[in-house]
Order: sequence, then C-alpha cells, then structure tokens
Amino acid sequence: MKKTNLFISIIAVIVIAAGGFLFYSNKSQNANPSTSIGSNSSYDKAMASGKENVKNEKYDDAASDFNKAYDLKHTAQAKAYANQAENMSDAITYGKRSKYTASLNSIANVINEENGYTVLISKAKTLKKVIKTAYDNCKTTIHPLLTAAQEAESKKDYQLAINNYEQILELPYINGKYYQAIKSNTEAKLKEDKDLLKKQSSSSSSSSQSSSSSNSASSSKMNGEFSDSRTVDGKTVSSSTQTEIRNRLKALGYDASPWSPQDIINLYRYAFAQGHKTPDSITKSDVENYLKPSN
Repeated sequence: MKKTNLFISIIAVIVIAAGGFLFYSNKSQNANPSTSIGSNSSYDKAMASGKENVKNEKYDDAASDFNKAYDLKHTAQAKAYANQAENMSDAITYGKRSKYTASLNSIANVINEENGYTVLISKAKTLKKVIKTAYDNCKTTIHPLLTAAQEAESKKDYQLAINNYEQILELPYINGKYYQAIKSNTEAKLKEDKDLLKKQSSSSSSSSQSSSSSNSASSSKMNGEFSDSRTVDGKTVSSSTQTEIRNRLKALGYDASPWSPQDIINLYRYAFAQGHKTPDSITKSDVENYLKPSN
C-alpha cells in the first residue's frame, strides 16, 4: 500500500512540474514575444524590399536586402537571390567598362543560380542580349578599326589613324551605355594623334599638305578654305551615306581608306553642287576636280 501511495505521489509531482513549466513558458511568451516570430517578420520585410529594388534595377541595394534576410534566417532562397543581385551588379559594371566576356559570365551565373528569383533571371536574359550585341559590334566593327588605327600610328601615319578613330566615333551606337569606355579611349587617342599630326606638319616643308600618301584627300580645300560642316543641303550626312560614298570611290578606282569623314562629306557637297545628288551618281570628274588644289 505504501509503495502504491509513493508511486502516486511521484506521478503527481511530475505532472505538477510539467504544468508549471508549461505555465511559465506560456507566460514568458505573452510577456516577451518569441524572437522567431520577430525574425520571420523582419526576414519577410527584407525579402520584399529586395524584390522591389530588383524591380527598379537597383541591384546593389537588392543584394544588401537579400543578404540581410539571409542573416536573419538562413534560407537557400535568400542566399540565391543575394548571389544573383550581386552578379547582376557585376555584369553591368563589367559591361560599362567594355569587359564583355566578364559581363556575360556574371549574367550566366544569374541565370544558372539554383533556387534563383525568376524576375532576376528574366532581367539577366534581357541584359545578355544587349551585352552580346555590344560584344559582336566590338568584334566585327570597332576592333578592326582600332587595329587599323594602331597600325597607322606605328608607321606615324597619324592622319590615317585619325580617320579610323573618327569612324568609330561616328558609329550610330557609340553613345550607348556599354560603349562608353571605348568611346572615351578613342576620343583620347584621337586628340593625341591630332596633336602629333600638327607637330609632324609643322616640321614638314609642305605645311599646306597634311596627307600621309599621294592620294590622301585629308587636306582638300573647298573654294580656297577648309570646310568643317557635316551637312549637305542642310542635312547631316549619315555614317551609312558616308559608307556609300566610300564604296563609290572604290568603284571609281580610288583608295578610300585615307579619306577622313570630313573629306567624304566635302566631296559629296562638291558633287551635289554639280547636280550629282546621290553617292552612286558621283563621277570620276567630280573627284578629280574636287582634289585639284584651289588657286
């Protein structure tokens, strides 16, 4: 009997102790809300803020928000989103510096991120097309012109180098966001070569000629004066029209490479005054008369 009473007493003590623990725990939660609930609330706010910054393409701020969310709650989603935002920021920075391969690598990291944010993936795919176009333009058009300019510089043919740099600066897309590093470098080289050409000309016995070859037209005159206008009949001569004129010169048997963009426009203006108002209508007589030194 005594053993039974002792067992009952032990059970009673255990029940009372458990009840007391539960009461104290519930009271603590009511007096001081659970940190996990607060953590979840802050996590959700950080994630929402990050998504809003992604929407506005503020990727550095988005990365900061997602990293904050990850610090509050170590989820694979928060970490993935933070990685994507950081890579998007890097991709844009590399693109602006004309480091297209590095930019495309960062974009690939965004697209291939496991547990990634679909909105970031979509924006990365859009950016990829833009960077890929810039890369292709650089490879097929800009780089050959830069190489030609550098080769001309090595031969101290500064006028030819200038012509190539000017062609780069007249490309229709050169003012775009992802060509600024190329544009800035080209402008600096153009100024440098123009200064070198002036020094070269001043030391030459023929100061009236700045051409680097016998068939160069870069010092041609109109009515006894140099013409620096980029318009013909009140309209700016586009780069595509200049290309057509260069092709016409080649068809007429002239080497068009030494001609600067201004020379091309001046020739067109002369031919236009003769009634030849399209690149294809320019005649050999137009070219010969244009190249004749003025009296």
